[in-house]
Amino acid sequence: MSALRTFASALCIALGALLIATWAASMAALDALENGTVIEDTTARAITTDVARETLVDQGTTAVLDALEDAGFNTDIPGVEGITSGIIDAVVTSDAFITLVHTQTASVRTQVVDALNSPGEGPVVVTLDFSDEVNARLGQIPIIGDSLPTIVVPGLPVQVMDEQTADTVRTTWHWLQIAKTWFGWAGLALIGLGILVSRRKRWFFAKVATAVAVISAVVWLVMVRLEPQAIANLLPGAGVADAIVIDLVYQAKNSIATTMGWVALGAMIVALVLFTLAARGGHGGKK
Repeated sequence: MSALRTFASALCIALGALLIATWAASMAALDALENGTVIEDTTARAITTDVARETLVDQGTTAVLDALEDAGFNTDIPGVEGITSGIIDAVVTSDAFITLVHTQTASVRTQVVDALNSPGEGPVVVTLDFSDEVNARLGQIPIIGDSLPTIVVPGLPVQVMDEQTADTVRTTWHWLQIAKTWFGWAGLALIGLGILVSRRKRWFFAKVATAVAVISAVVWLVMVRLEPQAIANLLPGAGVADAIVIDLVYQAKNSIATTMGWVALGAMIVALVLFTLAARGGHGGKK
């Protein structure tokens, strides 16, 4: 019975510490992805591909022509469609268009996070507004530029992740959310159970702190040595999808490594203090 209680207590310590360390790691990963620049960076990367730009030019040209018609401009005039297509192409291929993604940080981030939190499937698509850039270019057209109306161009959809990559990221995102919400509480519950079955309660919390420190140090070591490219090669998707996965892994792993390094250091210090106090308490009891 005594050996069983010892084993049960050790198991509770190990699992509880693992859950708490995982909770801390998930918090760090989600914070890096939600509050860092990786979402905007992946969106900017997605719109630089030839396929994405061709799609944006086609959709943008149609949207601008429709907006001009709604504003009362005759788009049947010969050459208007070609000029409009050239303007959209100039906007989409300019460095300012990449900057545009970062100026719409809140909108892009919200759209991507909502897509990852959704239970649905399919690619992750964000909508970008570039009415100001189009109006500025229209105003620069010789002779007729000043007479063109200011238009509101409907937001254009940009695919940030293909379907395979999006589904993989959604699954990972889902488990990170579960870990963030429940693993901390589950770890504390296991530690509480471990206290109840432990025979040597004086050393219990020192052992918990040691377990957290060791597990956190292992996670830190793995994150430091982890190559994002190796992870990307194991996940579905190709081309820009690989680059997106690399960006996500790189951003998350740095944050996790920093957090777990501090957790390991702090837990080890706490463990040393608790072991010292427990040892002194034991000596006092003998006296």
